[in-house]
This record gives sequence, C-alpha cells and structure tokens, in this order.
Amino acid sequence: VASGALDGDDGGADAGGEDAAAIAEQRAADADAFVEAYERSRTGTYVVESVFQRTFPGGSGFTSSATIAQRPPNRVERRLGSVTARVDGRVVLCSTTGDGRYRCQSGRSRRSYRSVVEREVDTLRGYVEGDVPLYAVDADEAGSPEGQACFDLEQVRPLPAPPYGTAARFCFDDDTGALVLLRIERDEATDVTTATSVRGTVRDRDVEPPEDGDRAPAAEGEGDEGP
Repeated sequence: VASGALDGDDGGADAGGEDAAAIAEQRAADADAFVEAYERSRTGTYVVESVFQRTFPGGSGFTSSATIAQRPPNRVERRLGSVTARVDGRVVLCSTTGDGRYRCQSGRSRRSYRSVVEREVDTLRGYVEGDVPLYAVDADEAGSPEGQACFDLEQVRPLPAPPYGTAARFCFDDDTGALVLLRIERDEATDVTTATSVRGTVRDRDVEPPEDGDRAPAAEGEGDEGP
C-alpha cells in the first residue's frame, strides 16, 4: 500500500509540474507575441485618429481627441492640446497657449528613430519577461475583435506607479500594426484610448508638425463629464 501511495503521489507531482511548466511556456510565448506586436506598432506606417477618455473613481472624467501619424522615421502625435513630433531628425514639442496658438520648441534629435524604438522595446521586454516579470501577459485570441490582436496585462510584482497601471489591455490592428485600443487601469483613474479611424496611407502633411505661432485646431468633445 505504501508503495502504491508513493507512486500516486509522484504521479500527481509530475502532473502538477507539467501543468506549471505549460502555463509558464504559454505566458512566455504570449509575452513574446506582445512585444513583437508593440514593436510592429512603432515601425508601421499609418494614421490613427482616436478618442481618449479618463474616468475617475467617482464617475467624473473627460474626453479628448488624439491623432498619431507615423511614417518612420517621422512621427507626429497630437493629444490634449500638445504635439510631440520626430521629423527629419528633429524633435518638436508644442503646447497650446491661452490664445489658442501653438508655442513650439525644436532641436536636433540625439538618437535615431530606430534607437528610440529599440530602447522602448527593450524596456517593455523587461516588464513582461524574466522569472519575476512586472506584468503577466495573456494573448486574448478568443476575445479579440475581428482584425485585431489583443493582449491583457496584469501586474504581478509590486512597484510604485507601475507604467501601465495595475492592469492594461492593448489591441493592435492586423493590417497596419497600429495600436487601436489602450486601456490602463490605475487606482486614481482609468484611461481608455479607442481608435475611431485607421488608414495605412500617410500624406506628407500628416507628418508635418505645426510651426510656432500657428493656430491650434478647436478642441472637440472635450470637457468634464458627470457621474
């Protein structure tokens, strides 16, 4: 009886070990796929128009429009009244003044677009890979909308002010690689950026940053929302 009991215990331990190994292997594969999808999103060519919404625990919040035009090595991002651009080896940063005009500063970039992306990807890889990652990644194949690949991140290691909150969801467009949904959950607020249009053709004017003194477009759909 003792021998049979021991044999049964060993079988259970082996099965449990195999299950744990399979889970770890799947998580590693999902993390790799997520990092690859993120890197593709930073090297693809597209224009994405989105709506950004921040919701506070009490139910109030605000919305704003956002646009990313990318044709590496050029990229222009517009959101919350500001513009961040990398164009022709220059970095351009613009904010909106009280009279509705852009105040811009620019200078030569110290790093190439490729090196910036490589550093971002290496940093992201450090968050989701290794024996004790900051985030566990789940590739949500069943729950992804048609034409998209979605990944859920869950914080599994304590860290003050984690970069993607306690949980996050990323969805990427299959055709262009663009990030079309980003949801970040933090104790203080939940941020959701949802694409309203995506196109793979980028015109020259899409990746032209504003000049200092240009009039900023009127904000649409921004403001506080009641609970």
